[in-house]
Amino acid sequence: MGRRNIMWFTSTGQFIFGIAVAFTFDYVSFVIVRFLLAMVSSGYLVVVFVYVTEYIGIKARTWASMQVHAFFAVGIMVVALVGYLSPTWWVYQIGLSITTLPFVLCCWMLPETPFWLLTEGRFEEAQKVINTMARWNKVSSPCKISELCSVQDGLVSSRTGDNDNSPVKKHNILDLFRNWHIAKRTITIWLVWFTGSLGYYVFSLSSVNLGGSEYLNLFLIGVVELPAYVIACIGMEKLGRRNTLIPFLLSSAVICAIVMLIPQDYNILIIVANMAGKFAIGVAFGLTYLYTAELYPTVARSLAVGSGSMICRLGSVVAPFCVYLSSVWIFMPQLIVGVIAFLSGLLTLMLPETLGKPLTNTWEEAAKLDRRVNKKSTSEKSVSVQGDAAMDKIEMLSQERRGLDA
Repeated sequence: MGRRNIMWFTSTGQFIFGIAVAFTFDYVSFVIVRFLLAMVSSGYLVVVFVYVTEYIGIKARTWASMQVHAFFAVGIMVVALVGYLSPTWWVYQIGLSITTLPFVLCCWMLPETPFWLLTEGRFEEAQKVINTMARWNKVSSPCKISELCSVQDGLVSSRTGDNDNSPVKKHNILDLFRNWHIAKRTITIWLVWFTGSLGYYVFSLSSVNLGGSEYLNLFLIGVVELPAYVIACIGMEKLGRRNTLIPFLLSSAVICAIVMLIPQDYNILIIVANMAGKFAIGVAFGLTYLYTAELYPTVARSLAVGSGSMICRLGSVVAPFCVYLSSVWIFMPQLIVGVIAFLSGLLTLMLPETLGKPLTNTWEEAAKLDRRVNKKSTSEKSVSVQGDAAMDKIEMLSQERRGLDA
């Protein structure tokens, strides 16, 4: 259905279900409406992230994508503030839901992403969007879709078929396991999603239970995420996605081990260690969204990020029960998070680096990421690989010489 339609649908659902929750008068209705609200809210975050990622070029993609997480942290702080100022829960609910209304009214003005239009074979619409981008960026000679197709030596026609009316292949979650290399990538990235969510909420629940005002504690949880995302951006730009993800996963495992060694009467040290653990896992969790989007092609990008978000929700469901295991052994939550984070860090070594690489459109291009890391792509002589290399060159030239993020 495209990115824009789903954004409009989920944002409208957020507004309608958010207002409806305030007018539920029995427990069953409350639970049902809250379930629907949580469902559309989770989908909304995923599709917004994919939309932003596909519209931003290589040069600014890291910082732009991480701003989505930064505003998520700001949203946590706003929730704490509105909760503190609201006299009753239903006023709080309506106040937060109204913030979605401006986007619901203006979402139809947003264009569809050229990446998605190209994969659907809608070249004329993609050309119109690119021309609009060129006008906004004051580019006199925008990229032409016809030139792109001619450079690829018929690659586009082979993917979409000679007939423009030919049906486009629909993808499902099984495509994330289409071969052994993609399956390893999917399993590893799913484990990273699970680890990030589990560690994020285990440290968050521990932080909220520090005592004092629950509103202030929730506000501080949002505050501590902001510098984490800044560090994540700097690391991703200087070191790369994988080389930033691995150290912070391993450091969160080390911090869990340190927490287990601190005596229980050293409360300040325990608080500092927990905040450090949340900082480390926050960096890893934040960059997972962008890294996943870059590891998979356009035809399955939303599917990959969405399935990762689904595994992420599984981690958030398990987190409270993991915290409850402290009644069995006080350090059981830290032990579980530490072991899983250490395993995730080791498995991430198998993933390819995507820093400075254009977004891929097809599975062949996505598979080339591994070969590029191993410097084996020079031996590829097939037409498809030549066409993919041409696409990469075109995007790089358009960004360097024209300033247009295609």
